This record gives sequence, C-alpha cells and structure tokens, in this order.
Amino acid sequence: MRTSLFQTLKRIALTCGAALISATLIGAAPAQDYPNREAARDTAKAKVEAARETKQEARGEIRDAREGTRDTGREDRQTTRNTREGARDTAGAAREGARDTAREDRQTTRNAREEGRDTVGDEREAIRDARRDIRTARREFIASRIRSGDLGLFLRRMTDGLTVTDVASSGAISQSGLKEGDEIVSINGHAVTTEREFVDQLFANQQATQPAQVIVKRNGQQMTLAVQTKAFIDEHLNSDDRLHDYGLILDQNDPNHVKVQAVVPRSPAFYAGIKSGDQITGVSGQRITRLADFIKSLAAANNSTTQLDVNRNNQQRQLEIEVPGHYQAEQPRTALRPNLQDPNAAGQQRPAPGAVRTPADAQPRLTPQPRNK
Repeated sequence: MRTSLFQTLKRIALTCGAALISATLIGAAPAQDYPNREAARDTAKAKVEAARETKQEARGEIRDAREGTRDTGREDRQTTRNTREGARDTAGAAREGARDTAREDRQTTRNAREEGRDTVGDEREAIRDARRDIRTARREFIASRIRSGDLGLFLRRMTDGLTVTDVASSGAISQSGLKEGDEIVSINGHAVTTEREFVDQLFANQQATQPAQVIVKRNGQQMTLAVQTKAFIDEHLNSDDRLHDYGLILDQNDPNHVKVQAVVPRSPAFYAGIKSGDQITGVSGQRITRLADFIKSLAAANNSTTQLDVNRNNQQRQLEIEVPGHYQAEQPRTALRPNLQDPNAAGQQRPAPGAVRTPADAQPRLTPQPRNK
C-alpha cells in the first residue's frame, strides 16, 4: 500500500513539472509565433488540468489508502484483542484446571495418609495382640524350663551337695528364708545334690497348697524352711519380657520390617552375633516381613535354640539364638557361680544379686551352629 502511494506522488510530480516547463517555454516564444503560443497555452492548460485531475485522483487514492490502512490497523488491533482475550480465557481455564488438580492431589494425599494411619494402627494392634500372645504363652509355668537363677537364687555344687552363694534382695526368693552360705540338704524328704534336682523337687507338686519343706544346714546346724512355691509361680506368670529376655531392642516405627535397633550385652541375641542395624528376615526357615509375625514366631519357639535369617549390609546370614528359659543340661550357660576358693577373699568382687552370670570363656557365636534335631 505504501509503495503504490509513493508511485502516485511521483507520477503527479512528474506531470506538474512537465506542465510548468511547457508553460515556461510557451511564454518565452517570439511574437510571430502567437498562434502557436495559443495552441501551446491551450495544450499546457489541458496538461495542467490533467495534472490537477491526476493530483486529485492521487489524493483520492491516498485517502483510500489511508482509510484502508486505518481499517487494516483496526482489524489487526481487534484481532490482537481477540487473541489476548482467548489467551486470558485459556490461561484462566489452565489455572482453574491446575487448582482442581492440586485440590485432587491434596485430597489423594490426605486419603493416603489416612490409609497409612489406619494401616499403622492395624499393625500396632497386631503387635499388641502378638505381645499378648507371648504373655499368654508365658502364662504356662513349666518347671523343667526354670533355673534357680530365674528365681533369684544362685547355687554352687560342692562335693557333698549344694551351697547357696547368693540370694536376690527382691522378689519371692527374698521371702523364702534362704540365706547365703546355706547348704541344701533335702526338699520334702528328697535329697538334692544338683541345681536341677533342687528345682524339680521344689516344684514337684505345683498344685499343693502346703509349702515345700526345705532342710538346710546353717552354721553347722540343720533347720527346716517352709518355702511357698506358689509365690514363685505367680511371680513368673506375671512377668512381661517384651523381647528383653532375648536381649533384642527392635525399631517399632516400621512395622513392615524387623530391624534391630540395639542388642543388650550378654544376652542371647548378643551371643548369637546379632548386631545393631541387622534386619531379621526369617525365623526357623519361615520368611518374616512384619514385626508382629516375628514376635509370634518367638512365642511359638519350643526348642532350646531357633534359627534367624539376618540381612546385614545386603548380605544374608544365618544365626542361631538361644530360647530364653528353655533349659537343657548340656547348655553351656549356667546359673552356678564359678568355683572360687574364697568368696570373701580380698580383691574378689561379688556379683550383684540378679546379675547375669556366664562362663568366662563364653564368646559370641558369629557362625551358624547346627540345629538340634
């Protein structure tokens, strides 16, 4: 459009210039050429008129071009406004869609959290049930699984019988009348010379309401002690171990994994070679994925030892752990105090009542041991 306008103006300028040149030439002609001047003047006038008309036409074309340019500009501006309006509508729809998506995502997250809380609550309830199952399993008093040390009484076998080396200061044993240095002679008329015989005879008749008659020799004189065995049974049945008997402290924040948080020193877990950070994946060949299942498996253990599958640093290991309270005569752990020449000798420290006693040569078992068949 702008190029056409320039061409029109150029054509007008050339026409007007030609007309002026012709008029000048006519005015400068000699008098004798008057008729020719008249003709030339007429011709010049005609050319000037034609130039004026051309100029008017050019102005009209310029006006038309300007109008067309204005119309085109208005159309372009309207198109731009429409485009902006469409962009605003699209952006608004996108923002609204994003808000809806964000709301849906937040709702989904809330629902997932609620489900997670419910799942964790169910797992915790399962763990509580499993612990109750353990306590229920422990509600059965089996004398063959009891050691004198479990009662708080520590004995030493002498050539002529048993001697009391220590008595716990609390619990039912503290009310039995037994004292350190007493020599056990018999229980209910049956002579006892070993710790196993002492426990078996003491609880030979658990239903009896009469106390057991324990004859001891104290300071060279025999005396009879009436020991109420029911107090020991009640004390045992009311105990709550919470895995402490095994020496295991587990991470209970993740019920879907059995991860060891800490190990109690000189406990079955310690001597089995279990370490902090181990993940227990199986018990007695059965895969374990939840803490509740692990507790139930321990409660159901009925052998002297049980096998644990452990994942340590992404490497599988098999360890064997003693079942607390399951006594066998061949077990290396004993409640008998080491045979010291003189317990009262200078420089000898007496273990505190109720302390765990293990042989001096006991070492942690880091390699799997063959299971008892």
